[in-house]
Amino acid sequence: MECAEGDPSTLDARIERFIRDRSASAVTGPRRMGREAFARHVASVAESMGYRVSLDGEDVPDAEIVVMLHWMGSEGVSERFPHADIMYGQDLCHQVPAVMRHAPNRNNINTVRRIHG
Repeated sequence: MECAEGDPSTLDARIERFIRDRSASAVTGPRRMGREAFARHVASVAESMGYRVSLDGEDVPDAEIVVMLHWMGSEGVSERFPHADIMYGQDLCHQVPAVMRHAPNRNNINTVRRIHG
């Protein structure tokens, strides 16, 4: 995956593609941005696209996307948000943050497509 360190619009376009493409398993962020900051940025981009987003499992009625700051806090989230697309922050090597998609929820693509066409 290509990192868009210097161009925020390119980074946001990559995040938007990741959010829309439920078959995509991850999106990487710029080096040294940090896992939590990147996960928060992904949540912000999703909200700007019109999705109802729960950040780190906060109670959001009918959340379509849940972005956890780290996978270690994601236990039980899929039960709390059974129809949401669940993602979590992850640290990769060389100080590259990523947001990964929780694989079992890829089957819920039709719910989001009905809402966001």
